[in-house]
Amino acid sequence: MFVRFRQNKSRLQVSLVETRRSGGKVRHEHVASFGSVEWPPSAEARIAFWQRLHERLATLSNRVDATAQAKILGEIHARIPMVTLDEQRALQLRNAEADERFWSSLHDMHAGTVEDHKGLAAFVERKVVEGQAEMAKAATHRDTAKERRERLERGEDVPGGLGKPFSREDAERIIRDAGWTTSDIQHCIDLHTLASRMDWDEIMQEINAASFAVIERAEKAIVRAMLRRRGCPAEHNG
Repeated sequence: MFVRFRQNKSRLQVSLVETRRSGGKVRHEHVASFGSVEWPPSAEARIAFWQRLHERLATLSNRVDATAQAKILGEIHARIPMVTLDEQRALQLRNAEADERFWSSLHDMHAGTVEDHKGLAAFVERKVVEGQAEMAKAATHRDTAKERRERLERGEDVPGGLGKPFSREDAERIIRDAGWTTSDIQHCIDLHTLASRMDWDEIMQEINAASFAVIERAEKAIVRAMLRRRGCPAEHNG
């Protein structure tokens, strides 16, 4: 048996092939697929690939003995090196730092949202409470990520943290799970854009000039109208 590698521009496919002689000719029989890995492979991709590889080989134990498995692992390691302990720690540290930045940013966003809504009329008080709950949740995750980073920097062994760091899609999923709608997200972006271009007191004067009986949707329309009058393009959530 031998390992076959097939590579294109972005991925490397790995499979196990057995050589047989039939009718005087050498034939190759496909035994199993070991999947593929991005190319060139990152540390995260190599970790995931090797986890799948060991699981796949375990299912072939009745056909591939320990000696053959060792040979297979050696051939694959030559092309897709197993992740070293130093690489794992570096990955953990990068992810801990990314997690800390992500949760700090999310905490600051919720903190800003809380302050914004505190200046609005009584009908948005419910959002202040919701925002504070999300602040607390984000602060807990931030502190956990900070502790992981500090422990890793001290050279301690810290389990986990070998996956991919949080992305913008993760952030949107979290705030949507907290009850935010597409309109809520856009409103937050609009307020942030407007506040970067004019004084907050002036913004509040225009908002509060409207009737306090208007519903929340009307408030959002006012903010968007203010952006248009000042020639500020709205930054749409993507």
